[in-house]
Amino acid sequence: MEHSPERVVLMEGISSVEHFLLIDDIPRRVLGDITLVIRRTETWGINGTSLFEIKLLLEIMANIRPYDEGKCVLIERGMMRRKRVILKHVFYIGSADMLYNNMNVLEFLMFATAQFKTNKVELQEEIFELIITVGLGHLSLTPNHSLTNEEKAVIILIAAAYSDSLIIVFNLPEYKWDKILIEAISKIADFIRERGKTLILSTQESLLIEKACSHTAVIHQGSLIYSGTVENFRLKFDKVEVVIRDKSVHSIKEKLSILLPGYKLDIEDDNLMISSIGLKVSDPSSIFRIILESGFTPESIEINPKTVQNAYEEIMRQHDL
Repeated sequence: MEHSPERVVLMEGISSVEHFLLIDDIPRRVLGDITLVIRRTETWGINGTSLFEIKLLLEIMANIRPYDEGKCVLIERGMMRRKRVILKHVFYIGSADMLYNNMNVLEFLMFATAQFKTNKVELQEEIFELIITVGLGHLSLTPNHSLTNEEKAVIILIAAAYSDSLIIVFNLPEYKWDKILIEAISKIADFIRERGKTLILSTQESLLIEKACSHTAVIHQGSLIYSGTVENFRLKFDKVEVVIRDKSVHSIKEKLSILLPGYKLDIEDDNLMISSIGLKVSDPSSIFRIILESGFTPESIEINPKTVQNAYEEIMRQHDL
């Protein structure tokens, strides 16, 4: 593959043509002043409070919808003023209707990748192996018409991974992904990265971003409020340090709130979440020590593995204050 530029998407000050009409009749742009840089072999998960906003951002990025202000450059070629043209270097997935219903999964993938390898037997083995590796072996001979929309979308994503396009835009934020499909997308994302391509997906499923993406961006009320690595996002915004599980969390909370004045204690179900406040340096071991020295022996106590979901809820809380 020829050497291609590092930056595959450059958005500078992008504002949408579309507006929301607000209660006091002052229209607000659906997207305003969005600046985003996406590099080769990164996998981005674009999240936000509004499905319409995150879907629109990826439509602008893929040249499907025009934008009003700013500039958008893909693989360092300016976007043509001719909008709504799917570009050769972009594989856009905006619906699950790209599958032919009269084929099964393996037949469709062989058909979709027909131009890439002369040896059909080798190609079929390779694709079959990939389907099994990503955990979808059970679907390989299933007729396309009996797949769910989510399953169809993942099969299209495999076809995209084999295509010539350097950018794959997977724009189905309204879809709900189960654990099996999240695992599959995450393995396909690795395969896409190994092939030197960039994957950009829109979703409100935090677990999908956590498992499949190297980077994430969050849009809130038309503005970009975070863009960067998933790891940095988790560590910066997930303030929960320790999780205690116990039937009597309410009485434990009362006692611990006196012993842990610098921390915030919240109860969710039977879980007591102990969070750091402000810029306090994360130190779960000192929380452990205080709890054990105080003579409590909760049913379970563990250090919180920082999650995208907790981080997302926290960044939203900060912006809604």
